Amino acid sequence: MSNNGRYFEKLLNFIPGGIFGLLTVSFALIGINTALFSFPGYSILSYDVSYLAAGPMGIIFNLGLIFSGITVIPFNFYMSKIIVYDHINLKLRKVALSLSIVSSITLSLIGFFPVLTDNILILLIHGILALVTFLGVTIYCVLYGIFFLKNSKFTLVHVLLSFLVSIIFIFYFTNRWSIIEWFGVFSILIWITYNAIFALLKKY
Repeated sequence: MSNNGRYFEKLLNFIPGGIFGLLTVSFALIGINTALFSFPGYSILSYDVSYLAAGPMGIIFNLGLIFSGITVIPFNFYMSKIIVYDHINLKLRKVALSLSIVSSITLSLIGFFPVLTDNILILLIHGILALVTFLGVTIYCVLYGIFFLKNSKFTLVHVLLSFLVSIIFIFYFTNRWSIIEWFGVFSILIWITYNAIFALLKKY
């Protein structure tokens, strides 16, 4: 196990992984709702989620992204830990963990490169970070859906919710409708919440 892996192992022995999941969702929702309800004329039908950074409380939205991206990292390690079982492919587990960590890091970085400027370079970096984040979520949710399907301790809801997240983002990639991006964002927040609460209740 790497030094980082050992660090998170110790952290998760002290603080339940589900707590980090709920913190992640809380930070994200505080940032989103604060920015959304303070932004006159904003419509989820017409504007992407990231455009909230251009509103009066855009700084809160960006901070929500930064902190949720940080707190979800130990949750990612926790999820990788609880899905270990005999029939799991170790390489796929490592791929899922790597993708989830990379997407968490890029999520935080989006908060430092908001869509507030006409600077082409910043807008390009923002677009790349968002793409990496969404692609990572799409792929690792497919993998988790497979992991859940093969382990009887997880429910059908785990499986269906994981695949649903991926389907929504795939659909978003094909049309780029703002409302679908919103569905995608809230679907992954629901995925994290469900898994966090389930793990806390089951005390995994």
